[in-house]
Amino acid sequence: MKYIAKEGYFSIGLIVFLIIFFWILNGFSFVLFLALLIFLFIFRNPNRILICHDKKAILSPIDGQIIQIENTFRKDFGECIEISIANSFCNAGSFYAPFEMNIDEVKYKYGLFIDKGFQNLNFLKEKISINAVSNSSKIILEIYAGNLGRKLRLDNISHGLKVGDRLGFLIDGKIKLVLPKNIRIQAGLGDEIKSGSLLGYLI
Repeated sequence: MKYIAKEGYFSIGLIVFLIIFFWILNGFSFVLFLALLIFLFIFRNPNRILICHDKKAILSPIDGQIIQIENTFRKDFGECIEISIANSFCNAGSFYAPFEMNIDEVKYKYGLFIDKGFQNLNFLKEKISINAVSNSSKIILEIYAGNLGRKLRLDNISHGLKVGDRLGFLIDGKIKLVLPKNIRIQAGLGDEIKSGSLLGYLI
């Protein structure tokens, strides 16, 4: 089952059971078979090897499109750069640590499942914030649920993560990297990227 994300085991198992049950009673159900194909597509887990020998590299944590690269200021962070990656229904949903991280704090904020396009409603969305340090730089990883999402959960993560360690699964959501201002960006707004793609370098 390594090709299927563990978050899909229950749903796929239930559909397989229903296919067999209805087949015994009434014959083959094309509708249930189609539902099985859709769930297999949603919860697919491509074999991605996120290995980078440059410890200052910033890799994409998830498949998707870069929808924001912005200089901004945060009270708890100071001047920073925010890079947002939107994950759609068509993208694989597993997401990973984009660099080595020593985690200071993980915050859960319960909220609504709103389309990722509504940037001004981020404060209403269900969100997980991971505050960490990477290469002596403070960073924040924010995971926002989308309108097709379910309750956000993280894998059982430790305080020290290696680049490529799996963090969880996201359907139609968004991941925002809050990074120090002095970084070198190697990607552009609107780029379609895969998890493990190079976004830039910490300086």
